[in-house]
Amino acid sequence: MIHDAIDTAITLGWALIAWIAVAAAVGTVVLFTGLALGTWAWRTARKRVSGPLWARGRLRDRILARARHGRPQSRSDDPDYEEAA
Repeated sequence: MIHDAIDTAITLGWALIAWIAVAAAVGTVVLFTGLALGTWAWRTARKRVSGPLWARGRLRDRILARARHGRPQSRSDDPDYEEAA
């Protein structure tokens, strides 16, 4: 009888340890997912609120323009070198 009680206590102890380990793993995943989503939302909100593209500065505007449109492919596409008539 005492042997059964001790065996039951050991089994319940292992079950409790397993539940704690599973809860810690799930809690860690939920915490890191929440942090990642919060960081993404914060950065997105900051970019949207920071103002229009022309107000971000000349260098950043140039970088964004090159990323969106690319450089001219040939000399005839380059508007800086027009022939004087």
